[in-house]
Amino acid sequence: MAQLITVRTDYNALSRKLQASVKRYPRAAAAGINRAADRAYTFSVRALQADIGTSSQKTIRKNLSVWHATADKPEAKLIAFSSKQDRIPIFEMRPRPRAVTKRRPQGGVRYGPNQTLIPGSFVARMPSGHVGVFKRISQARNPIVELKGPSVALVFAHRKIQAKLSAFLQETVPREIERAFRFMTG
Repeated sequence: MAQLITVRTDYNALSRKLQASVKRYPRAAAAGINRAADRAYTFSVRALQADIGTSSQKTIRKNLSVWHATADKPEAKLIAFSSKQDRIPIFEMRPRPRAVTKRRPQGGVRYGPNQTLIPGSFVARMPSGHVGVFKRISQARNPIVELKGPSVALVFAHRKIQAKLSAFLQETVPREIERAFRFMTG
């Protein structure tokens, strides 16, 4: 499932000179839109990281992508992908305790900005060297599963994140387009 954010610029708010320049210099418009899209990508990664409380941006960056604008199609897209395998591991969400121990912590592992408790969970290192937060799913042959948090697309779709990103883009897009026109037109 992919979440798509659409931000439309109110061209009436832009100056008439800028409107005429978009039609006259489509490559400059595309360059400005692409620069704004790249800045929005960085802004969203940081906003998602702050909201979730992750220590790493790796999973977030893996699940966000930018489709750039061209001179023929002056439209950029910021897309958040989601699948069950690409959910954020609990170990990236600053669990307590973080160290691998032989004994399971009393009560379980806490994670995230609110220090949410997962009863019966523990931090372990697999024979492959992978470290994660695990939990036993049954007593038969002692199988364990790695615990994962929310998907990037689910957090990206929150109204709080969308409102921050929309406000950021409303401020950034006109400024970046104007900057690209100044650069490309001399």
